[in-house]
Amino acid sequence: MIQRHNRLIRNTIPPAFAIVFFFLLPLYVAIDQVEKSRTLFAPASLVHHLKLPENTSAIKYFAVYGYDLSSIRRGLADVPRLYLDRLPRELPRMQDIDERKKLFIATMLPLILKANEQILADRKKLISLIRRMESGLDLRMSEWFWIRRKLKQYRMKEENLYRLLCRMNAIPPSLALTQAAIESGWGTSRFAQKGNALYGQWTFGNDDGMVPRRREDGKNHKIKRFPYLIQAVQGYMRNLNTHPAYARFREVRAREAQNGHIRVMPLVETLDKYSERGRDYVETLKTIIRVNRLQDFDRVSLKPQ
Repeated sequence: MIQRHNRLIRNTIPPAFAIVFFFLLPLYVAIDQVEKSRTLFAPASLVHHLKLPENTSAIKYFAVYGYDLSSIRRGLADVPRLYLDRLPRELPRMQDIDERKKLFIATMLPLILKANEQILADRKKLISLIRRMESGLDLRMSEWFWIRRKLKQYRMKEENLYRLLCRMNAIPPSLALTQAAIESGWGTSRFAQKGNALYGQWTFGNDDGMVPRRREDGKNHKIKRFPYLIQAVQGYMRNLNTHPAYARFREVRAREAQNGHIRVMPLVETLDKYSERGRDYVETLKTIIRVNRLQDFDRVSLKPQ
């Protein structure tokens, strides 16, 4: 559908809405920005975060809910909606590497699936609006407001709904798990444990970030903190879905999506710009995905609400 159409939304808006959409709507969005941005960066109103007491074992907590990764891998169970607000504190102390990996995956998987669920809900709505417009039906003013917010959220400078649709799509869980594992040392790094910094995203200026211990002289970047784990996941997904460096990633994903299932390995091949290691980083991603059988999680689902 994206390839068949390349019209700008500017050419599909009824004349009666044109002035409102392009002149009054940005003002509305600016006023509405703080409240609406919570759906991306402050999901406390959308997600029930679990705050475990310091001495509570996340392993035992998950066991109480029957959270079993082996059953989920085999397609015998769905993923429970357990969203921890931070990484388990026992991760750095665990001596058994395999058990540490299992706990890290169990912690991250519900968060990744939830972030994808939110994206796919928006994508479903956008597809519905596009089809109505193609059928010649008018949209409600609230729907134009929603479109404008999404264009801003996905950093679109042009009003092209088909390109917005290309950006508004899920990230394979196996990829999100792998990149979090690399950047956080399977949840053991100082940044991950103290700042929910799962993907090593940089921040500048006066942001309350964490200064890298080995930061080179003359550098002023920090590692971005997040109040909740899911915000780190959402920030990572927004990065892949909006940054110019990952345009090829999104193009390949759009082709994969036409086949009904997004395979992770073709996407991995496009991520040589994600790290200074280039192709070596890509090979590391492929190895971790394969060795840990993380593609098993690309077809799993959250339990129904």
